[in-house]
Amino acid sequence: MLDTPLKTLEAYVNQPSGTNDPEDVRKFAEMVAEDFRSLGFSVQLIPGCQYGPKLRAMIGSGDRQLMLMGHMDTVFSHDSYVPFRDIGGGKAMGSGIIDMKGGDVVMLYALKEVLPKLDLRNFRICAFLNPDEEIGSIESRELILETAKQSFAALSFEPCGENGRLTCARKGVTSFRVSCRGIPGHSGAKYLECASAIQALCALITDLYRLRDDAREISFNAGVIRGGTAENVVAAEAECACEFRYFDEKLKEPLMGQIREICAREPVPGVTTSIEFGPSHPAIDLNEKSSVLLDLALSIAKKQGWMRYHQKTGGAGDISIAGQTGIGVLDGLGLIGTGMHTMDETANLESLPQQIALASEMIRILAAGEIPV
Repeated sequence: MLDTPLKTLEAYVNQPSGTNDPEDVRKFAEMVAEDFRSLGFSVQLIPGCQYGPKLRAMIGSGDRQLMLMGHMDTVFSHDSYVPFRDIGGGKAMGSGIIDMKGGDVVMLYALKEVLPKLDLRNFRICAFLNPDEEIGSIESRELILETAKQSFAALSFEPCGENGRLTCARKGVTSFRVSCRGIPGHSGAKYLECASAIQALCALITDLYRLRDDAREISFNAGVIRGGTAENVVAAEAECACEFRYFDEKLKEPLMGQIREICAREPVPGVTTSIEFGPSHPAIDLNEKSSVLLDLALSIAKKQGWMRYHQKTGGAGDISIAGQTGIGVLDGLGLIGTGMHTMDETANLESLPQQIALASEMIRILAAGEIPV
């Protein structure tokens, strides 16, 4: 049952919900579901396969549907999560406090504030919270698309940046894995007959970093490297988990082609290389419909007495999936804070009532149809 935003935030943070801990995510989903039900929503918890349940909450019966987006998973495992801690000065720390337990709290309390003002005979709201955003929304993508197709706009409650950033433009991100297989042997007695998988992988990674193109806002990162067994053994195997990012979705396929070409080279004779592309979030840029939502948010914030601004972000997010349907999308309605994805994740608690007021007024205006989107 909803009490106060701060108490709800503390309770949410204190329930760990790492993506790869589906039982923890289920427990958190049940907490959130109960809070939606207390507002009059009908709620479905849709079972996952590998991950926790997806949450879909509906209210209203009108033809016009507004989509609200959140996620329940964090990057912190059950064993590594940090409980809620008020550190004074209007700040608190805890795992997922801004990404995005705080955003989920903002969504619920904005709804609590605005629902009595809405004519739900002519308007409906669908809130969709997924359990796998932090790994690319693998199991949730189709339901996000399905919900977005039935909606005229989508508001997302990811963090509001450090200084009040809103965004309608997120980079696309594609992950891939490079695996090298070499010829092992003793690094002193047999090195002339061997071929090092690690040597080949290092050469390929160096070439892959040349994909970075700051002028076109293309980035590449090799994030995790594994290989070898001992310092005196020429490595038989080595692999690297990588990703590349881009604002222009048209760049994805050509970049994948360049990666295949690089990995088809043989920097070390005798080493074979394979590549496997993994999950991908699409890119989205500011468009006409999203600009309407952005202008509305900036105007409301100014009237309410604080400044918000728009900025592109290199981080991927689910508005990119919803935006593929052509509807307007706006992200950054969650808490202001710092240290996202780190053990020092910190929320600015003063932004909690600010963001609730902003989201509540946005929903009210969109429900009334005062601004066409």
